[in-house]
Amino acid sequence: MNILTNVHRAQSDGGVERSAFQTARELTRRGHRVNLIYGQGGDLVPEFTRICASVHHVRYSDYTFPQSRARALVEHLRLLPAVALAAKCRPDVYYMNRTFAAEWALQAAKLSPAPVVCHWRGTQTPGDRYLPSLSSKISRFIANSAFTRHAWLAAGIDPAKADVVHNGIDPTEYPEGGAAETEAARAALDIPQGIFVAVFVGRLDAEKGVEVLLDAWRRMNLSPGEAQLLLVGAPVLHGDQQAYLQHLSALAPPGTVRFLGARGDVVTPLHAADVAVVPSTWDEPFGRVVIEALATGRPVAGSRVGGIPEILTGPLERFLFERGDAAGLAAVLSGLRGWQEREPDLGHQCAAHVREHFTLARMVDGIEASIQRALGASRSS
Repeated sequence: MNILTNVHRAQSDGGVERSAFQTARELTRRGHRVNLIYGQGGDLVPEFTRICASVHHVRYSDYTFPQSRARALVEHLRLLPAVALAAKCRPDVYYMNRTFAAEWALQAAKLSPAPVVCHWRGTQTPGDRYLPSLSSKISRFIANSAFTRHAWLAAGIDPAKADVVHNGIDPTEYPEGGAAETEAARAALDIPQGIFVAVFVGRLDAEKGVEVLLDAWRRMNLSPGEAQLLLVGAPVLHGDQQAYLQHLSALAPPGTVRFLGARGDVVTPLHAADVAVVPSTWDEPFGRVVIEALATGRPVAGSRVGGIPEILTGPLERFLFERGDAAGLAAVLSGLRGWQEREPDLGHQCAAHVREHFTLARMVDGIEASIQRALGASRSS
């Protein structure tokens, strides 16, 4: 199958971007011909170039669904290069990883007819003016969680067209780590052995709950000889990133918090930790870092928002806490200190949960099934 897909940012510091790349790689591995159009460059461009049949950069890759007709005309003109490149690939399906790219895919489909499948990786909708058109013209929608699907259906999308396909990862890329891996990772990061270590991986932005985490950490009143909190990531949404980092540093209890910055290797800090924390205060459409951490055998303390409760189910549900509840998070983290002695099988249970429910293979199975439904509907129309 010849597939045209897209990514807004070809950069590995975001969960959406990593998922889009890994999906493209798996589709290629299964024998599909994948063509990519991207808007902003980054460290994933060489990786996409290695696996894709063609890779194209365009200056404008988003349609903002403007309310004024004049602005809509301007944006349509800006999207013409993307439209031309997409149609030139003559795909069997336009598989869009971003709702804001659906417009140029629909325009390209007029030149090179094929169904358009849109993968919802977020809940931001374009508004009432555009939703009826999207609902009728796009052949199939894929939601990365039931939470995301519900948000779009509430906005008016046809439920008969919308599938839920949870995000997945390749467990071999996030291997389960035991005592030996923890020791090696801590040595690599210069972290003392035998202390309690928690890790946050993601954007250091307010909506990710970093301030809530620092509040919870302060409430635990741990000394440098007892514990360390690792913050892996950098601010993205702040105009003055350095000022926000200074603000976070001022909130951090002295001696027990380390800012490791953004890094491509997240497995080492995950292996170094006893527990991972996902304290988001916004409605995470899914929460990919939750499954990345679980796969390494780390229990995850996660806020009860968005799609996170769809991941932390069964015995793992006890690690959920309410949005913005620093005291609740502190209680969960305190309860997880020394879990290896009390529940020696918990790490295996976390990794097994991912292998059973959230693998890349399972996700791409679902994507292929949705694409086949779109192709079937196209042939019968």
